[in-house]
Amino acid sequence: MAPVQPAPEPGRKPRKLVLCFDGTGNKFHGDDSDSNILKIFRMLDRTAGDQYHYYQPGIGTYVVSGSLTHTGMRARMKSWYQKAKDSAIGSSFDQHVVGGYRFLMRFYNPGDEIYMFGFSRGAYIARFLAEMLDHIGLLSHGNEEMVKFAWKAFAEWQAREALSGGSEKEEKLNRQKRDEMYRFMKGFRETFSRPVGRIRFLGLFDTVNSVPRFEAAWMQRSKFPYTARSSAKVIRHAVSIDERRAKFRQDLMYQAKGQKEHKHHRHLGEFVDDLRDGRVAKDEHNGQNDRGRRKSTFLIPGENNDDGPSGGSGSNYAPYRARSKSAQRQNRRCDFETMSNISAIPISEVDPEDDSQDIDEVWFSGGHADVGGGWEMLEESKSASHIPLVWMVRQAIRAGLPFDEVKVAEMGCAAAEEFNEIAEGDRVEEKGIPDIRVANGADGPSMTPTMPSFNSDDKMKTESEHPPGSFHDIMHKACNARIHDSLEYGQGLGTIAVTAWKFMEYLPFRRMDLQPDGSWRPIRWPLPCGEVRDIPDAVRVHGSVIRRMHTDECYRPGNLIIGGGGRGVRLAAKEHGIGEWICVENPGDPIDEIWPNPRPPTQTMAVVLLMGVLYNGIPDIILRNFKSICYTLLSITFFTLLKLYTSGRTNPSEKNLHGKVVILTGGTSGIGAQTALELATRGAQLVLLSQNPPTDPFLVEYIQDLRDKTNNQLIYTEQVDLKSLHSIRKFATKWIDNAPPRRLDMVVLCASTLTPPGGKRKESAEGIEETWMVNFLANFHLLGILSPALRVQPIDRDVRVIIATCSSYIGSPSLTEALSASTWSPGTAYARSKLALNKHLDAYKRPDGAPMNARVIFVDPGLARTPSTRRWLTRGSLWGLALYLVGYTSPQMAAQSILYAAMENELGRGQGGKLIKECMEMDFARREVKDEEVAKKLWEESDALIERVEKAQAKKRGAEKAQDDKKAKEEKDQEQATEIENLLKTIKKGKENERQKDAAKGKKKKGKGK
Repeated sequence: MAPVQPAPEPGRKPRKLVLCFDGTGNKFHGDDSDSNILKIFRMLDRTAGDQYHYYQPGIGTYVVSGSLTHTGMRARMKSWYQKAKDSAIGSSFDQHVVGGYRFLMRFYNPGDEIYMFGFSRGAYIARFLAEMLDHIGLLSHGNEEMVKFAWKAFAEWQAREALSGGSEKEEKLNRQKRDEMYRFMKGFRETFSRPVGRIRFLGLFDTVNSVPRFEAAWMQRSKFPYTARSSAKVIRHAVSIDERRAKFRQDLMYQAKGQKEHKHHRHLGEFVDDLRDGRVAKDEHNGQNDRGRRKSTFLIPGENNDDGPSGGSGSNYAPYRARSKSAQRQNRRCDFETMSNISAIPISEVDPEDDSQDIDEVWFSGGHADVGGGWEMLEESKSASHIPLVWMVRQAIRAGLPFDEVKVAEMGCAAAEEFNEIAEGDRVEEKGIPDIRVANGADGPSMTPTMPSFNSDDKMKTESEHPPGSFHDIMHKACNARIHDSLEYGQGLGTIAVTAWKFMEYLPFRRMDLQPDGSWRPIRWPLPCGEVRDIPDAVRVHGSVIRRMHTDECYRPGNLIIGGGGRGVRLAAKEHGIGEWICVENPGDPIDEIWPNPRPPTQTMAVVLLMGVLYNGIPDIILRNFKSICYTLLSITFFTLLKLYTSGRTNPSEKNLHGKVVILTGGTSGIGAQTALELATRGAQLVLLSQNPPTDPFLVEYIQDLRDKTNNQLIYTEQVDLKSLHSIRKFATKWIDNAPPRRLDMVVLCASTLTPPGGKRKESAEGIEETWMVNFLANFHLLGILSPALRVQPIDRDVRVIIATCSSYIGSPSLTEALSASTWSPGTAYARSKLALNKHLDAYKRPDGAPMNARVIFVDPGLARTPSTRRWLTRGSLWGLALYLVGYTSPQMAAQSILYAAMENELGRGQGGKLIKECMEMDFARREVKDEEVAKKLWEESDALIERVEKAQAKKRGAEKAQDDKKAKEEKDQEQATEIENLLKTIKKGKENERQKDAAKGKKKKGKGK
């Protein structure tokens, strides 16, 4: 049963819902420097009662918050950081997709037409939202609480692993997992969602996918990486030729399938374009020049296609559509207004049950923003992005979207007097645009275009026929406008921005690379180094590109002329000319002129490069940049070796920890969280000490996730605030008061605190300096109370106390020197607390006199990437962040030394007090650690401090309790007095009422007597 467009309610005219998604960092300026998305939004007809418009700023432009302004310095810095982070990794991608989804939830009714426009990541958002509507459907207005679940179901399915590249067993398991996720998503949509009609028009400007969560799945689609996954009726995509940044790789809509044995590539679903009779040349090249109109590859709901491809494109899954009740087509009358009447697509083409797609992907000159707009322009100049804008507007009009005619003319996207001519179907003669025609006078297209000669008389004639400011004059300026390069200084971006982008070109980012057979695969090497984009064979190029190559001898893009991706060839040599081209659509039309490139596939790229080196020597590009290449290779080698050195060693000892009871502090973040995961994986029973109560939502979810990941249900949490001696005593006392004594095999102390650079000295609620309290005194107090529980463990049980320390103790001042408020600093306080921690006891004495089986082991995890070290090291700088990422090890590797201390059998024998670093036993770097006199004094002073603070806090709590009891008693007495007073008032009021009644009765009797 074929899917159909949901019909509108009887008597209701279909509405047009237009959604516009802008690119990263694009803001409103109100002039020609606005992006093309803003310009399209400006040209929409605001007076149309059947249109609803939605505009969304790009990723990194705004951050969702509860305040409309940021007045404080801290608030502004936080806003700047969030925007920078959003621009870099697209952290708010889900909010942008859901924003458009909520708009449709509110305004969409069955039968309405949806139009979407997007630029850069905004184009990817539009495509993502379009596919989400296909597979999830649309929740009804009022069910906003379910949006989060709809997003989660679809996003997890989108981020699935690809099915290729593994063994048959792995592919089968991956396939089953993906199908299971799809069945869940299908059940969700059939339960909660309503079907949505096919999107009428999807207009995209240079789509890029720089969202890390979905970038990996996108790169896995090597066989069919760019199949159009949305079922939109009409799709138009304007793509940049000259963009070179590696993080702005194009995400194409469709591309010819690579075939090694064929001489040329053919697009999917090739057939003759009946709508362009008389315009498309019908010769032997016609098969290559098909625009991409094809039958939809989506299945009808409920059907499966076991024989179809199992790639990651997702084309085997059915979009959510309403079902037709008969096989006959339901003819609906489409009533287009004003500019909708100029559509070149017949009414039959928009029939709801017609599942074909009209896809056109056209390449334009310029970089990323030269296609999507956004560059600042000088007066009397025009942006190169104006040509893609005009092309997109005309395509949207043909798809049935009305614009404001006056605004379209004001924006230079059409001449006002041409609307009637376009509506009548006549092609407008563009006399002011260079006419590229066939040279041999044959009826068919020519392989060698010719340019008419321009003399001064022709130029004067052109200027007189098309005065400055006219539509044709604007198009002529845009065709010859300056194009920008974000990797060159003085090309539009600031010095810092260009330097940052050039630096990123020498990082091994994964990117899609065009292979000789026409397929794509993700690569990291060689480094991008500002290479040009890969352009497949037989692409469709806009006529303005051909005109620019003829008029500008310096514009010879190697990726377009030479082919094979043009790796290393940014500018083609003059002997290559401009390549061989065929004009197949609308010759001379400045908007719709299209020139597909009939270039045959190149030979194997490796063979070409090898033969070129053998016959011609080392390429000039390598010789010119030899020093830069050597410096780059040396830098990469240095940082690679540094990273390998700082990565740390893995734990060589393994042991089954089933039945072991472990108390762990700091187990919810950083190294402690990784330690908790590793110990739970090996079967240990964990008791996590957390500052938050066990009912805290974050803690509940964290514990449940930990149980699910490790399949270990013996994970619990207890509330212990390490900044409070009273909180520590409450937990430890409850633990040791248990009879019989609880089993305790291990105490792992990972919690610590570090004041950020420039931070002020803080004290706990009990008046103790915070760093000293958390890093040393809390551990001392906890182990002091738990010591009876450690001593009573059976003699054959291996009991260990593992204390995480840090090498910063080496630079600490002596513990005999007092640390006053004037000499206090974050680094000194942290180092001093770690030195005191290292002087802790190394053995306990058993009450029965037997050899002690509980040993203290100190572990130095090294420089690890934790929230505290990130704040300490980076200090908001890029250099600090680079050092943090390169020089610091991951929490997983940092936890290896702790695991070694927990599982190495040799550490369970002999004396304790050993120091472990890099899974090896080390010596302490300071003799003071073994000084018994200092250790004894530290012990005595710590005990005295704890006793003094606890007594003071006990008195304080007693006074507070007495005050609270007194206050409660006063409140109770007040309530009783109030009740008595109210009761007396009630009695008094009752007596007064009785007296009034008696008086009234007496007056009544007296009146009767008279």
